[in-house]
This record gives sequence, structure tokens and C-alpha cells, in this order.
Amino acid sequence: MTELRDAYVADYMRVPFSRSRPNQPEKDVYNSIRMDQALSLLIKKLMSRTKFEPGEVGDILTGCAFQTGENWLYGGRHPVLLAGLPVSVPAQGIDRACASSMNAAADGAMEIMTGNSDVVIAGGLEHLTHIPMANNPALAPNTRLLTRPEYMAYHMSTGYSMGLTAEKLAEEMACPRDEMDRYSYESHMKASKSVDEGWFKGELLELKVEFEGGTRVIDVDQSIRRDTTMEQLAKLQPSFKAGGLITPGNSSPLNAGASAVVLASKAKLDEHGLRPMARVAAMGWAGVDPGVMGKGPVPASQKALARAGLKVDDVDLWEINEAFAVVPLYAIKELGLEPGRVNVHGGAISIGHPLGASGARLVGTLARELQATGSEYGMATLCVGGGQGFSILLQRA
Repeated sequence: MTELRDAYVADYMRVPFSRSRPNQPEKDVYNSIRMDQALSLLIKKLMSRTKFEPGEVGDILTGCAFQTGENWLYGGRHPVLLAGLPVSVPAQGIDRACASSMNAAADGAMEIMTGNSDVVIAGGLEHLTHIPMANNPALAPNTRLLTRPEYMAYHMSTGYSMGLTAEKLAEEMACPRDEMDRYSYESHMKASKSVDEGWFKGELLELKVEFEGGTRVIDVDQSIRRDTTMEQLAKLQPSFKAGGLITPGNSSPLNAGASAVVLASKAKLDEHGLRPMARVAAMGWAGVDPGVMGKGPVPASQKALARAGLKVDDVDLWEINEAFAVVPLYAIKELGLEPGRVNVHGGAISIGHPLGASGARLVGTLARELQATGSEYGMATLCVGGGQGFSILLQRA
């Protein structure tokens, strides 16, 4: 058997995330563009920046949670063809719900580790205005899981509603509303500060779109609320059940967006004179009770750490997807993390969570953070609807 090689993050970009408006699509700045088109622009830009030739790309992997309607990837081919690449460049569409593009990055890394590819572009997309989560006739939960006694142990009456899973997790860990609101407030403040300091310019590809009868350049994430206050957050009503704790303020918004990372072998990087951002040190994925899917990052990260022979204290930076504030708060509590090492530039509550694009964003942003701070290890992780977690451990290169 061939000895496994190292896989590296060579580059990363994303488009700014819009604020999705499924009931008022004209208010979404991305209403005039599909996200497979946006991803194709990222692919072309990354190919140009890295100078890799199309014939060197072993695969292009695209994650998307709702692969229906215009999000249908045609086996992953749409972004490749829209990028104008030769037909010889293969592709794949991947669905692990919110972890889809992190799964794509992990699969790409494994292709490189096993010698099956030297260069892989792994990304993801979602357009929650055009292909919404709610009231979507193309999405059909299996009613047997909701009604048959033998399936009740899976708690799918809760598990099919992400908001109710967050309510249940908050109840189990006795997480007070004001703690979740405080976390959300800080997410917006960190993201706002990062915008002001120009941090996100290092990863954003601005888009020129048609909007409100004219042309607009989108160069910043649309969900960051720099003017929010704890008082405003406290006034918001529960979204998912009467007397609940989960509100629009301590949940991630609905978004559209696309992101992509370039993965490569050391030999191919050396051939092109490229310096890698980070090495993929380990990966981990785990299943949990669908009714408390927000627990997923904990066992997934523990698996990744075990495979790397590391402990929690060895990890300098954490990117934990803020599907709801209770998710990173649970991970911080269970893993014993220092809050100051988590989501240092804000997270999904402020930046946005376009499901299929979030995993690659977490990996790419973390690789940038390791380079910027000189830190050694970082963990990117997220929870997954249906009861899973996925993690990728990076080591600064």
C-alpha cells in the first residue's frame, strides 16, 4: 500500500454572504444570480491565483444541502462547466447537510493523501432565497419517522426542526437566554471590527449584481449588524415555541453564498512555487441524537484530536459554526475551551450560514487565522441537521 501523503490548504476564497428573503426575494441582493454561477467565479479566480492548469486538477467537489431546483448540481458538473474548464476535469456533488462543503474538503484531502489527486478544489453553495428551507415542496420528511412507534427514539419531531433542536439543547444544558444573546451580540461586534480592519477582504471575491433596477457591487457580508444592542436582542420573541429561548437574534440568519478551498500535495505546491496555508492534520465525523444535533461538534472534534494524538489544550483556535448561539456555548462548556479562542472574527450569527457553503468557509477562514497569528493548530467544526458533527483539524504550514 502506498504511504499516505500530506494534504495542504493552498488557497481559499468566498463571496460575501447575502441576507436571504424567501418571502421577499427582491430584497436579497443575490436575487439576480445563482450560486453555482458564483462558485464558478470563485473557481476561475482561484485557478488564476494558484496558476494550476486544468489538467492538474484531479477533482472539483461541491457541497450543497438542498440540491434541488437551481441548486441541482448535476453531479457537481454545473460549477465546472460554468467556470469554462475542459470536460476532462471531473466533479462531484456532496450532501451532508450543513457539513457538505467541509465534507468536500475532507474528501479532497483524502484524494490527495491517497495519491488519487494532486490538486482538488472543494467548495459549496446555497441560495436560501431561491431554494428555501421552509415551505419547500421539494423537501419531504419521511412521515414514518414521525408517526411509527419504533422510530420515536430518534426524536424526529424535534430533529426535523433545527430551531427545536436548539431549544432542546438549551434546555438540557440549562443555558439562559441572556447568555445566548450576549454571545450573539459579541459575534456581531467581532465581525464588525473585522470588517473595519479589512480582515475579510483577504477572503472575499466581490460580486457585481443587478439589484433594485441598477448595478451594485457586493463586497461585504449582508447580515452583520454593527448597531445591534443587548436591549434589542432581549426584545426579540421566541421563533420556534411559546416561552422558548431561541430567537432570530441568537440564531444564524438565512443566507445565500458560495465558498471554496484549494487543496494540493506538497509536490505540486513545490512545483508551482506556492506556499501552503495549512496542513490537514486530521478529520472526524460523528452521529448524535437528531433531537440535539447541536452536540455534534464535540464528538467529531474529539475523534479528530484522537486521530492526531492531540488534546483540546493543543488547539490554539476554534471555528465553531454558530447555527445557534447554544451550539458553540455547548462545545465551549463540554470541551473546556477558552472563549477567546473561538470564532475570533465572528461567526455564522453575524457573517451568515448559507448551509452548503459554511464548511469551506470555516476551513478557509481558520487557515487564514493560523497564518495571521502564527498559531500552530486550529479546529473547524459544525453541527449537522439530522444529528451529526464534522471537524477538520489544521496545522499551520
